[in-house]
Amino acid sequence: MSYLVLARKHRPQIFDEVIGQEHITDLIKKAIQSGRLHHAYLFCGPRGIGKTSCARILAKSLNCENGPTVKPCGKCSACQEIAKGSSLDVLEIDGASNRGIDEIRALRENVKFAPGAGRYKIYIVDEVHMLTTEAFNALLKTLEEPPEHVKFIFATTAPHKVPATIISRCQRFDFKRIPVKTIVELMTQISQKEKFKIDQDALYAIAKAAQGSLRDALSILDQLSALSDEGIAAADVFSMLGVVETQFLFDLTGALAQKNCSGALEVLEKIIDQGKDIKQLNKDLVEHFRNLMVMKVGGKTLGKLVDHPVAVKEMYLTQCARFTLKEILKAIDTLIEAQEIGGITETVRMPLEVAFAKLTYTGEASAISPVSATAITSGAGISPKAAVSKPSAPAAHVLKNEKGQIDLTPAGIEEEAEEDIAPQAEEEREGIVAEPAPDAAPGQETLNLERIKRCWDTLTFAVSRERMSLATYLQEGTPLAFKDSKLTVGFPQHCTFQKEALEGTSNREIVAKVFSERLGTSISIAYEMSGNFKPQEEESAIKDVLNTFQGKVVSRWHKE
Repeated sequence: MSYLVLARKHRPQIFDEVIGQEHITDLIKKAIQSGRLHHAYLFCGPRGIGKTSCARILAKSLNCENGPTVKPCGKCSACQEIAKGSSLDVLEIDGASNRGIDEIRALRENVKFAPGAGRYKIYIVDEVHMLTTEAFNALLKTLEEPPEHVKFIFATTAPHKVPATIISRCQRFDFKRIPVKTIVELMTQISQKEKFKIDQDALYAIAKAAQGSLRDALSILDQLSALSDEGIAAADVFSMLGVVETQFLFDLTGALAQKNCSGALEVLEKIIDQGKDIKQLNKDLVEHFRNLMVMKVGGKTLGKLVDHPVAVKEMYLTQCARFTLKEILKAIDTLIEAQEIGGITETVRMPLEVAFAKLTYTGEASAISPVSATAITSGAGISPKAAVSKPSAPAAHVLKNEKGQIDLTPAGIEEEAEEDIAPQAEEEREGIVAEPAPDAAPGQETLNLERIKRCWDTLTFAVSRERMSLATYLQEGTPLAFKDSKLTVGFPQHCTFQKEALEGTSNREIVAKVFSERLGTSISIAYEMSGNFKPQEEESAIKDVLNTFQGKVVSRWHKE
């Protein structure tokens, strides 16, 4: 006798044996008990989760000699013929190979004939979404008003491809993926019946690889059953499926936690030497950091969201303490970016190696020694810290005058500010802001309202880098007063919306943070409506240009 695969051998024969779909089987059983049977059903959901099995069980429940019943006997001729697929009253049609209008015309002619032995003539159409548009249209009238002895059961993995006119004539049931824990429990029972020797870790590895499909899980178990005498271990599952062992993932993540790029690359080399798929490794790493995020956020409370044995969950709980939540989220973004780059490049290994380098990079020491830095800056009268520059908005420069005070000057407006800058390339000057010396304590005496007005465009430009809408709102206003580290911004009467938007807690914090960084001192922001609002006047040099060429200002943000 030929070998019968596990997926067929252990196919459920009654509704109570269908696992993971209780929300559907309970409803169908109640409909059978109450006699409220619809003439057409549509079973939707991923592969291998019980759609066809439920369709056959429903057919047996309707045509069983003891039926209609929620528990078909399985012994009468009708039940046995349906189980074997030889029943003349239950016709299983493959929608992919019988998708044309001619097949549907034949079906329409055949539904007129009464069933041979059972109560109903039942048509089970698998992958119904494969029917052509013409075939669907030909089926509409028959599907809406079929003879009393006809029942239709449609199954599909792509319900979005089924026309709405068909769906509206059916009772739709959406099957869901089966949880990993449920698949593990069922495979444990089957392994005991089949006398397989298999580790619990191997069962979890199979269930995770199946991705919610019970048929896929049983197919993998069937493939590994040849190792039953020796015992099936998790390593056998990982080797067959090309999945990376869980311990390798923990080793790799541990090296990333230590900022040890060399160690991470060594583990990667070991994984590749074992013939593992790098794309699969990247997916596994993303899932690994996702599990770390879940355990970091919820601890043991959210442990049920991690599909692993308890021992592995404890390892996740321990390892997540070595990362901050920000680092975990950054790792997920970086690895996803590596996946996208790997999809458009010839190599998939290099993007992953670059991702490891990004996640372990801690910065490099400056190429200039402290002694050299002191020598360079001593001649200009600037402390070493003041010599360090950082990028800023290209619309302004923050400079120190001869009195050591901070002077904020719009870029390219005052020529004397340009002369104070040491000779350097123009493109270098445009992106550099000199930090104030540490001995120049920023205070109110270094800032006043006039200087803030003068660099208002620069400040709003900096805000635009954080949130463009806030910068646009700020451009409608103008600084009114600056006292006790509090800057008051005024708005005309028609700008109520802009004022209220800026007064939001998060928006106010963003503006205050950017202004404080740019002005070199901590300030707070207040907004008010001004009855005699006067818009900010252009500087004399700009006025002369506008008058000469009869132009107008279209953008205040230079080189945006």
